[in-house]
Amino acid sequence: MEKTNPSLLKILLILNLTISTCAAIGVGYLAYNQSTSPDFSEMNPRGGGQMAPGSNQFQPGQDQSDQTQ
Repeated sequence: MEKTNPSLLKILLILNLTISTCAAIGVGYLAYNQSTSPDFSEMNPRGGGQMAPGSNQFQPGQDQSDQTQ
């Protein structure tokens, strides 16, 4: 087995530590953003994931024949 240069090994370890630290910071940032952002159910005051009034989109519980106006 070849003898590995100790300075190359140190560089690779530092690079690995840097990448791991950046990944941990990124995951923490995303988790913080998701915990502070509102849920989708809070975005529409009517709730239930329904469309805004006046939209012609199909909603659950309606037949396609109800969409013609």
